[in-house]
Amino acid sequence: MEVSASDRELIAVMRQYFAAETELESLKDQLETARQVAGEAIFFYDPRQNTAHAADRQRSHRLRERWRR
Repeated sequence: MEVSASDRELIAVMRQYFAAETELESLKDQLETARQVAGEAIFFYDPRQNTAHAADRQRSHRLRERWRR
């Protein structure tokens, strides 16, 4: 079975993708371990506490959606 040039390119890209995914997961694990060791809590953003920032974020999302069209 002969493998075409486009198939080889796709395989190369997929290898890069999976390598990046593996690296990302490793980095996430390292960061989570460092966070736990430091005793830092995870705080989630509450838009009710900062309405100006929430409005900016909504505007950003609307502009991004317009740009994608």
